[in-house]
Amino acid sequence: MNFPKDETGQILQEMADAGFDFEPDYVIDFFALFHKEEDADKVAKIFMRRIEEDEPIVKVETRNYDHGGEASDAIELQVSKVLKPTYELISEFEKDYKRIAEKHSGYSDGWGVFMGDDDYDDEEDSYTE
Repeated sequence: MNFPKDETGQILQEMADAGFDFEPDYVIDFFALFHKEEDADKVAKIFMRRIEEDEPIVKVETRNYDHGGEASDAIELQVSKVLKPTYELISEFEKDYKRIAEKHSGYSDGWGVFMGDDDYDDEEDSYTE
């Protein structure tokens, strides 16, 4: 399996090299960061409406995200969607998510997929961009 030479392609290539099964659908988590809670809440509401419209989104959650001290506090928005982990589908949703986040003063902070087993704490459980 070969993927484009960008960040998403590199992550998917690492997953393929590790033996990841790309056939089934997975819950894929997409992340964005905001400086203001009200901006994160506006974007969260957009994705909550998409759940009502039967888009396969299974989680929309905001939380405080401290990534380097008080001066850099942020609000993280996680949107989790069920989809096949293909380059095209991940890139398409990530582009849409990024566009919406940026429209509300946020920025995309990558994606991840759970691929491990809770019973093995020393095993790497997910890949994130």
